Amino acid sequence: MEDMAGARRITRAEALGAQVVSALRADILTGDLQPGDLLVEASLAEKFEVSRGPVRDALRILSGEGLIASSGRSFRVVGLDEKDLRDLFALRELLEIAAAQQCATSNPEGFRQVADAALEDMRNAAANGDTDAFARADVAFHSAFFSACGNRRLLAVWEQHVPTFAELFRLTTALDEPLSRSVEWHQQMLDTVMGKDADSIAAEVHKLVVGGEEQIVAAQRQLLEQRNS
Repeated sequence: MEDMAGARRITRAEALGAQVVSALRADILTGDLQPGDLLVEASLAEKFEVSRGPVRDALRILSGEGLIASSGRSFRVVGLDEKDLRDLFALRELLEIAAAQQCATSNPEGFRQVADAALEDMRNAAANGDTDAFARADVAFHSAFFSACGNRRLLAVWEQHVPTFAELFRLTTALDEPLSRSVEWHQQMLDTVMGKDADSIAAEVHKLVVGGEEQIVAAQRQLLEQRNS
């Protein structure tokens, strides 16, 4: 971990802790930081050119996300192996099915308003080939299930994991060929929720989540092969 995976330079334009946690999360999920790598506050503060406070905040957040674990007075990278990744997506499927079904019965128009806006952003990003903007809009679409469903417990669990999903979406969106196909799938998901049939909603969520899961697993394997070649 000599170069701290390049140690992305931290600017002052936004909260330092948020920038540090975003940079470290990206390094962990891409494998630039490997399971077992030691994360020391002082070393990270020096690499990112910040005080220890933002680093301490970042480590606390990543520990809560399950990406690192305490090791004495420091932390070690846990990362996401394939089993952990699939477990995470299994959880996501359960959460999204519950939230989408509740949206359909309790707040379909509220969901439609937010989801329509996210879909429009996805279309614009696809037309411009902007994969980062597409990934952000993709996350916004799925977050609409939870913001509109009226279940604060579901929302709280989603918010715990959404930073990890957001980074995974960003890392793999570039593999979508074409992005317009993903837009069509999400439009179908929206239409299904508005149809209010619980079984159809569950099937559509399953299709969308499993498709994303397989894409991310493939990307993870590709990164591992490149690193070992």
